[in-house]
Amino acid sequence: MLSALVRWITGDLVGQLTRAYEAKLRASNETERLVADAAIRDLEAQVQAHRNATEIRQATAGFWEMRLITATIAGCFAFHLLLVTIDTCFRLGWRIPAYPSPFDEWQGAILLSFFGVQVVGQGITAIAAAIRGRR
Repeated sequence: MLSALVRWITGDLVGQLTRAYEAKLRASNETERLVADAAIRDLEAQVQAHRNATEIRQATAGFWEMRLITATIAGCFAFHLLLVTIDTCFRLGWRIPAYPSPFDEWQGAILLSFFGVQVVGQGITAIAAAIRGRR
């Protein structure tokens, strides 16, 4: 139960780090050891970044100002996305304009970061690094 909770919170970074250390121990030549070391350093940096983000969220969680700012930013982008989706799907003819540049490019990144998709992207990057290390 506790390990499942840690995996859910960290996105299985701890498990990936453990597997990277095991790969380093099983490495039969210097090249494999260097690849494993690089993967370990990358995963350790991800774990540290996750810890830092958690500390920041915990430190600012009690501030109503931070909650208001977060809700305002996420709410505006999510509401705009909702309106565009409804107008597009049901062809209501509202003609909701896109955000001006550069917000049009940032909108997706901001929404995805609020919904945790960034964590999934980091996991995919770590898996790709592990696969590169095996070859």
